[in-house]
Amino acid sequence: MELETVVRELAPQLLRYSLGRTGDPALAEEVAQDALAALVQRWRRHGPPECPAAFVFAIARRRAFRLTFQRRLMAPLNVLLEGHSPLPGPEERAVARTDLGRTLAALRQLSGRDREALLLVGVGELGPSEGARVLGISVSALKMRVHRARQRLLRILEERDGTAGRTSRDAAAPSAGSHA
Repeated sequence: MELETVVRELAPQLLRYSLGRTGDPALAEEVAQDALAALVQRWRRHGPPECPAAFVFAIARRRAFRLTFQRRLMAPLNVLLEGHSPLPGPEERAVARTDLGRTLAALRQLSGRDREALLLVGVGELGPSEGARVLGISVSALKMRVHRARQRLLRILEERDGTAGRTSRDAAAPSAGSHA
């Protein structure tokens, strides 16, 4: 296992995970870069960690939390210093209507535990054992958490789209009053 290969494989997964955590591409890049830099530093000083993926995702998790927390604390000051309105502009509203914006908004409605499990396994592409190690829970608990989180996320997205309680077959079927 070579450092360059590990970094190359983990970088896209880590970036997607970080984007899911922060909701901001620039902040996500910073989080991913910090986590990968910590991996490189650890690797060169002490050799490879037992599980490089768990190592970088644990760091990214902590770093994303810190950066988003700092951003929230600084938001009122930034408005005063930069003179920007806290209300989203036309471009931001358009981005929010995209699938990414819709999904990120739905993810934010999940509990932190559910969101974290989904992002690690679904977006970060960690295996169950690595994801469980990052969260400090058993593999079976992680699997159950991911399963339930996916169900909750689907429910949130369906409610937003007004398709709650409808199956894909119901949505595709013609209404009783229409003719095929």
